[in-house]
Formats: sequence, C-alpha cells, structure tokens
Amino acid sequence: MSCARRRMTVAEFIAGVFAEAAKHPFIHDVLLLDQTDYATKLHLIIRTDLFVQVYANVQSGTRGYAVVYRGQRIYGRDCDAQGWHRHPALRPETHDVSDEGKRAVEIREFLFEAADILEEHELL
Repeated sequence: MSCARRRMTVAEFIAGVFAEAAKHPFIHDVLLLDQTDYATKLHLIIRTDLFVQVYANVQSGTRGYAVVYRGQRIYGRDCDAQGWHRHPALRPETHDVSDEGKRAVEIREFLFEAADILEEHELL
C-alpha cells in the first residue's frame, strides 16, 4: 500500500519540508540527517530537547512524522504497509486506527497538529 498522495522525488519532498518549516516561527532550523535516492530523514529543530522528525520513502510511499521531546515521541502519524495510523499525545506508544487516526496527512497539516499539541503541553 502506498501512502503518498502523489509520487514525488526525494528532492521535491525535502524542498516541501523546508518550505513548510519556514512558515512556522517555532521551528528554528531544519537538519537533513539522511538522503538516498528513495528516502530521507530530517529534524525540524524547535529547541535543543524538542524537534519534529520527518521520514519519507518516496518509492514505497511510507511516511513518518513525530514530535520528539527529550528523546521520546510525544505525538506522531505514520503510514506503513498497513496504512496510516496516529500515535496520540496522551498515549504515543499506541496506534490509533480510528477514522481520524487513519486519515492521511502531509507535512503541512502535521506541523499545525504539532503546534497545537506543543501549546497544550506548554512546550512552546
């Protein structure tokens, strides 16, 4: 199962992440951690102990978005072979496969969700 709404190159995905991150003043830097022909991993730095991790494999369509605080995921959305699921803020170790949890999101929407959760947890 492909999770991507449309096929894109790794370079296009990375450019999209940089563009969306630039729209959010709480993101202070974007680090490109890994890039291959088909996959990439980035950290959107909020502060030294808080970042958004973004992963994409454009060949398989997999996506992974996570808010990481002090080394632990506190919220996330992923798409793998089984499809989309959410890791809710109150129980990030679980998989939410409700209609809302299974809803596909792109980086733009995830960053708005992340901002809401960070504000709720008084991390912004």
